[in-house]
Amino acid sequence: STAGKEASGTGNMKFMMNGSITIGTYDGANIEIMEAVGADNFFLFGLKADEVKAMRGNYQPQNYIDADPDLAQVISLLESDHFSGIEPGLFRGILDSIRDPHDPWMTLADFRSYIDAQQRVEQAWKDQERWTRMSVRNCAASGGFSTDRTIGEYNDDIWHLRRLGTSQA
Repeated sequence: STAGKEASGTGNMKFMMNGSITIGTYDGANIEIMEAVGADNFFLFGLKADEVKAMRGNYQPQNYIDADPDLAQVISLLESDHFSGIEPGLFRGILDSIRDPHDPWMTLADFRSYIDAQQRVEQAWKDQERWTRMSVRNCAASGGFSTDRTIGEYNDDIWHLRRLGTSQA
């Protein structure tokens, strides 16, 4: 999601626990994951929350289309119904949304950064030893997101309940 929009989803943590390598924005749980695994084991893209905030009210999606031939081609293909020949206009709602200067996600602002991140993913994938290290690191670092740790912290910080030994549970 756009930086500043995600509280802290846990879906990506489940992927992480299974060795997935995250490609994401600097937001929500992604920040925690990147801190746990290290930036070299995470594919970051997109604006940061302060950049999004600074851009609010001045966002002009057409400027991104005009400045990036790849993005212009994607928009053109969607507008021409290249991918929706049997249902013309299928992507009209999406196109209208991402071209709107009031798009709360500022989708087009992150396009180039996302493409660059995908190229880094491709390079990492080609080096299977590196990819495996990254995957194992993600899995190994996921313990900090376990429910045992979370509930223990909630108890220590909020509930202050007496812990039971395992023979009492």
